[in-house]
This record gives sequence, C-alpha cells and structure tokens, in this order.
Amino acid sequence: MRRIFVTGGTGFIGRRLVDRLVRDGTPPVCLVRSLNKVRGWDERGIRSVVGALERPETYAAALADCDLVIHVAGLTHALQPSELMRVNGLDCGRLAESCLTAGVKRLVHVSSLAAAGPVPVGSRPRVETDPDEPISNYGRSKLEGENEFRRRAGELEISVIRPGFVYGPGDAKLEPLIRSIDRLRVHVLVGRPDPQLSFLHVDDLVNLILLAAWQGETLLPKPDGLEERARGVYFACDDHEFLTYGQFGKRIAERLGKQVLLLPLSRPAGFAVAAIAQFAGSLIGKPSILNVDKVREATAPAWLCSSVKAQTQLGFSPARTLDQYLPDMINSYLPGSIAGSGAESTA
Repeated sequence: MRRIFVTGGTGFIGRRLVDRLVRDGTPPVCLVRSLNKVRGWDERGIRSVVGALERPETYAAALADCDLVIHVAGLTHALQPSELMRVNGLDCGRLAESCLTAGVKRLVHVSSLAAAGPVPVGSRPRVETDPDEPISNYGRSKLEGENEFRRRAGELEISVIRPGFVYGPGDAKLEPLIRSIDRLRVHVLVGRPDPQLSFLHVDDLVNLILLAAWQGETLLPKPDGLEERARGVYFACDDHEFLTYGQFGKRIAERLGKQVLLLPLSRPAGFAVAAIAQFAGSLIGKPSILNVDKVREATAPAWLCSSVKAQTQLGFSPARTLDQYLPDMINSYLPGSIAGSGAESTA
C-alpha cells in the first residue's frame, strides 16, 4: 500500500491529522523543517522527511512513494507580505509541480475562509459560488495558493477546503485567551460591533479533509464563471451557530464557572497596538501574532460561511457541538479545571 504525504504535520491542524491517520492504520510521510518536534514518530510508523517546500529536491523522492498529498503547511503571519505570498502562494505551485513529476494524482489543499473574505453584517453566509473578496495580505496569499493549484488542475486532481475559525487543543492562539479568562477574568476584543465567526473544531476539519480526499469533487483548470470556479472548493464550519468572539469567550468563562469582563478596544486603538507589536517584532526579526493584518481581519463585519455543500456532497457533519467540545479543550490547557470531561472525539 502506498502512503499519504502531509505538509505542516507538526502544526496545530497537522498534528491532529497525523494522529487520525495513524489511528486509521495509514501512518503518513511528513515533510518537516527539522526533527525537533517529531519525537516518537518513528515508533508510530510516521516517516519524517526533512526539507522545505521552496526546495522540492528535498522531498521529491518521498513523493514518489505516495498516492495522496494533504497540504496543510502555511504561514498566518510574517514580517513582510511578500513572505506570506511566497509560502502560501508560490510554494503551492512548487508542490503541485513536484506532485506531477512524482506521478502523484490526488491533492487536498487546506486554505482559509480568509481567501474568500468576510460578509456584511446581516448578510447570508458565504457559499462557494460567491466571488472572492479577501481583505488581508494573509487572505490574498491563500487565494493565490489556490490559484497556483488551479493552474495545474488539468493534470492533478485537487480539492480545496476553506475552514473558518478552527479551534481545539494545541492551538497556540487559544492558550493566552483561556488563561486570561481563567486568571484575569478579562476577554479583550478589538473593534465594535464584535463580528460573528464560523467556528469549526479541528477534529471535524480533519474528518472533512479525509472525506474530500476520498470522494470530493476537484478543481477545473479553466473555470467559466463562478459556478465552475466553485467546483472542488468546500467551505468548512459548524453552521448551526455563529458566535461572536466575545460570545466564544463567555462560553469558555461559563465552563470555568467564572464571570468575565469583555474589554473592547476601538478599531483605531487596535491598529495602534498592533502596529507597535509589529514594529517590535521587526526589530528582533520575529513576526508578531498581533499585527495590522490580523486586526484588519478581526474588525471585519462578519466571517460567515455555509457548509451545506460539504454536508450534501460528502456527508460532512460535526461530531459534537462547540459547547460539547469546550470542556476537553479547556482541560488541555488547564488540566483538571473542568470535572467530568471525556476524551476528545477524533472521528
């Protein structure tokens, strides 16, 4: 049996995907930048290939042994927009060309709702046939990555997943939020009104990735109009409930049995703080998670999308609700803080 090649396997989403593949009896081949984060992988049957997407020669031989590529790797923040475009955009083209050379036929690309853009307050959730209108450098870079793959769609079978706000254990951006609510009982918001978000648990995203890999429709190389451009693209969220970021914080506080103060920063104040953090990061050569690009996204009207297409075509359905997922997620950051939580669902 040939294998699955995974990029980004040491990241938040990638680790959950790798764990799932191992449990399913198909330990993957993973492209990693170093062996620092792969302790114990050999014993689990996971093959680690040290390399980088911008250097195809480092992983070309490994690709030749694989049938399917799942591309999760990417940057959410960088010192310069050009770095986002290189990693999230141009490197997708390099990976696609490497797949063609190696004879790989199937690829699933994990993109982002940011590639499509937000919607106005009060508008219906985005669907795949809506025109793309990204508002951030990150969103534009993810859209360019999709376009790089689309240019090879005549030779490679490609499906694209566009998740909304992905949450779950192992997410670096959630730990400070949860600890702030637990210790300080404060939840900081940027901009008003607080935008609604499309939430999705990481394990439900992993499930959708695999559903798309085995039975999803694929991109068309030269789509004629929005209907054809939507082919092979799936939005990913739990669209039964659209919470704001403030409501999300309140749900966490309720699970912890604590009151929380919502502390809104004005949009100008948010941009000012982000600019300072971004400048400080540039001085030390390390990009800040808090930056102007992310504030631009955080102050957008609403990030809503519909997963109806994934539901009807692939049979996708979240295994649990956000409220049901929260206890285990919170305990992963604050062990023992919530009694009676069970094991995470990873089906």
